[in-house]
Amino acid sequence: MAKMRTVDAAVAILVKEGAIEAFGLPGAAINPFYSAMRKNGGVRHTLARHVEGASHMADGYSRAKDGHIGICIGTSGPAGTDMITGLYAAWADSIPMLCITGQAPVAKLHKEDFQAVDIQTIAAPVTKMAMTIMEPGQVPGAFQKAFQLMRSGRPGPVLLDLPFDVQMAEIDFDIDAYEPIVVQKPTASRKQLEKALDMLTVAERPLIVAGGGIINAGASAQLVELAELLNVPVIPTLMGWGSIPDDHVLMAGMVGLQTSHRYGNETMLASDFVIGIGNRWPTATPAAWTPTRSAASSCTSTSSPPRSAVCSRRTWASRPTPVRRWTG
Repeated sequence: MAKMRTVDAAVAILVKEGAIEAFGLPGAAINPFYSAMRKNGGVRHTLARHVEGASHMADGYSRAKDGHIGICIGTSGPAGTDMITGLYAAWADSIPMLCITGQAPVAKLHKEDFQAVDIQTIAAPVTKMAMTIMEPGQVPGAFQKAFQLMRSGRPGPVLLDLPFDVQMAEIDFDIDAYEPIVVQKPTASRKQLEKALDMLTVAERPLIVAGGGIINAGASAQLVELAELLNVPVIPTLMGWGSIPDDHVLMAGMVGLQTSHRYGNETMLASDFVIGIGNRWPTATPAAWTPTRSAASSCTSTSSPPRSAVCSRRTWASRPTPVRRWTG
């Protein structure tokens, strides 16, 4: 088994996992990682002018195509804190992104060493995992786990923090024996699917709300096929915009507080059953669905926590005439 620096093993894992596009700024605490990227040659790096900008570049790269995972790289201290806004954007919109930061040597942590900020604690609320890797032997497993988490369930970002001495340490590692961990994808049971379909087919004025999960899963064509099969209008969320073409006859516009169309709001108000696929229910979307009719129902597709929900029923006062498209 070959002996190599941990950073050489980490870069080899990036290449094998297909994460080959990085954005960042070099600095003393992360320079060993940069030297490993240069030695490997399999990861293309774009030099940013600010680490926050690099985090948004990595986020944008991940959004551009199904399967992409952008990498953001920075040194210790302010580079990590500069990434927080980009991490939050990726976390809020379910975007996989890997941030890698340098760190002071392990022995100098918690001693107020130069730029030795506790980035693991700072980044934890806006990541699926934030980890300062304290042992060289943990590096391959941490990167392996990071890729599984970024792709599993509701996708999202991960931050890995590498102390300088951990980067420079040598470990035994064989990239040919490395295999990615199986990605976990939530699925609905047959009973859940039958319940949702029963509610959908008996509704007089059903509506589909299409979220960004459809785009992340590459399932836009299947959404359109389902809508056409059932002849049900579709309202995309802002993250789901593009899952159905704007000029499709079943595209019913957008709803909510800031991104709504008049005909979209009217269609949602007129519906008696709403099913959400790949979406969440923030205030901007259901705000358009005000209490104006009776026996209305809502349902959302199965997703990973904390965005899961179940079918529910509400009581409304009246039933306005459905409006599929506003022409005035």
